[in-house]
Amino acid sequence: MQTKGKIFIGYKTKGYIKGDKMNDMLFRTLLRRYEATIEDCMYKIQSLSENNIIIPEHVDITGEADKLLQIMAEAEDKVAIMRKYYVQNKAEKNLL
Repeated sequence: MQTKGKIFIGYKTKGYIKGDKMNDMLFRTLLRRYEATIEDCMYKIQSLSENNIIIPEHVDITGEADKLLQIMAEAEDKVAIMRKYYVQNKAEKNLL
């Protein structure tokens, strides 16, 4: 695919980026990192809501929860992108 004299390598086809691969260990490591981030945020939000903990530096509980939700959203987006572009389903692997 060419546009204005530039060649785009790694264009999207069949749910993964053609020509781009991520080794299994890197994929699993990143996936675990993002899942741990999500779990950490969920625990902190649960602690804030159940224990009514007020930390002097963090008086704004709703603001803290909002920050944690933003971190969770970013981690979930990264997991979705990894799965969308770097995971081939079994049917596609059998065709190759």
